[in-house]
Amino acid sequence: MSQSRRLLRISLIGHVFNDMYWFIIPLLLPIIKEEFSLNYAQSGLLLSSYTIMGAFGSLITGYLGDRKGRRFILSWGFFLGSLALVLCAFSGNYWYVFLSLILLGVGISAFHPSMIAVISNSFMQKRGAVLGIFQFWGWIGTLSVVLLISFLLKVFSSWRTVLLVLSIPGFIFAPISFRFLKNLITEKRQRSESDPQYFLEEKREKVRFLTFVVFILANTLFTITYYSVANFIPTYLVEERSFNVTFASYSFLIVVGGGLFGALISGKMVDLLSSLDSLIIFVLIGGPIIIFLTLAKNYLLLITMLVLFGISYAGIYPAQQTYMAESTPQKTRGGAYGVIFCVSYIVGAIAPGITGIIADRLNLSSALRISTFPLFLAIILFFLLKRIKVHH
Repeated sequence: MSQSRRLLRISLIGHVFNDMYWFIIPLLLPIIKEEFSLNYAQSGLLLSSYTIMGAFGSLITGYLGDRKGRRFILSWGFFLGSLALVLCAFSGNYWYVFLSLILLGVGISAFHPSMIAVISNSFMQKRGAVLGIFQFWGWIGTLSVVLLISFLLKVFSSWRTVLLVLSIPGFIFAPISFRFLKNLITEKRQRSESDPQYFLEEKREKVRFLTFVVFILANTLFTITYYSVANFIPTYLVEERSFNVTFASYSFLIVVGGGLFGALISGKMVDLLSSLDSLIIFVLIGGPIIIFLTLAKNYLLLITMLVLFGISYAGIYPAQQTYMAESTPQKTRGGAYGVIFCVSYIVGAIAPGITGIIADRLNLSSALRISTFPLFLAIILFFLLKRIKVHH
């Protein structure tokens, strides 16, 4: 097996585990809330604690990975994430849970910026397809943890035991990844400054500051829309469309199912078209899909829109990450991805609140339709990026 294939396998396994860890606490939160008699504000603070730490942790670990080595960052991230789950399992009060989740945020923030940088540096050919496969397995992790927690709760009936069981993969994967990434990451080192091609490569890869700012702004705008809609879909189905709670609870899995296809489709499109064109297409179809979602009145049409929403949602990420790889120097790529993830997590924490305020003033259907407006602003910025690329 080639080293590139071995690296891809390790990255896919890591992505499954990392995305599983992201969703453990939201899925167990109702049980934790009941045991500690928490109000909604305290419950929300728990989610905010590791989301915010995940945001700033991505920024810091992406930078440190570029400077100190991504192998160390990746391995210790899994160890800290698993350790946090163990500490949370033995928490005796609310504040111990809170502090444990801060550590969890630090641990799980380490993976995406550094690993995506490693992959983008190692796969120059068919990079879009590789990142599409990478995202596909992240969605597999999300789907797996939903099913796994449901099963483990039936077996153990204790959320604490569930956390202990789910901490095991990270403890196992941390030393394995540290060992096997030793040679794999160094395989694709960038040129040294003594290499006569170094400065040509740097000039070719260096992104203009204005371009980077425009891309971050566009990323922020479409993140507002997708996070707002994704968080309110179950509530919308129950309160505005009068579907039963069981169907609403499965809506997340339907979106994830669409996401599996979206990640693979996007990867192929990136290689056939371009990263920016593919990104424009997936963002462009998102607006009409969300609007039709709010108008659907029967199960078939609704399920179709949920699947298409998942395709659009997941499709943006291989294109986004490929564009970043094409636009940033290798030596700072992890930090650039860290900025993207930091902004996304912060916006993701704020956007549902804004949509909720609009829904209180109008109604949830109207709020979801209004939330598509940032998508169209993002598309304008993407076309601006195309013009900048043509002129430079």
